[in-house]
Amino acid sequence: MTEVPVSRAVANLSALVEVLRIVGEDRYATFFDGIIADLLRAGGPEEVREVAARGLAAFGGMNSVNDLVVMDGSVPDIENNRAIDERREAVYDALTHLI
Repeated sequence: MTEVPVSRAVANLSALVEVLRIVGEDRYATFFDGIIADLLRAGGPEEVREVAARGLAAFGGMNSVNDLVVMDGSVPDIENNRAIDERREAVYDALTHLI
């Protein structure tokens, strides 16, 4: 596995983490920070696949990152939700390419 897909995944994850921190979603941000660290430490393709699979697991089930909707009071925060959606999709695609 080349370093390019891992670098792309790390860049996309970092962008998502940045937005998550801005909107106060520290639990997800911390989780994805851990995925970034593990990808950077991975010793080979099998480890990269294992880390990517762990990252992808955050996209399924109840209380997944897919369920995240940022609110401004009782109204959805459209701007931040769009930013999260774009980055969430990029992260999912990048992690999928690592499997």
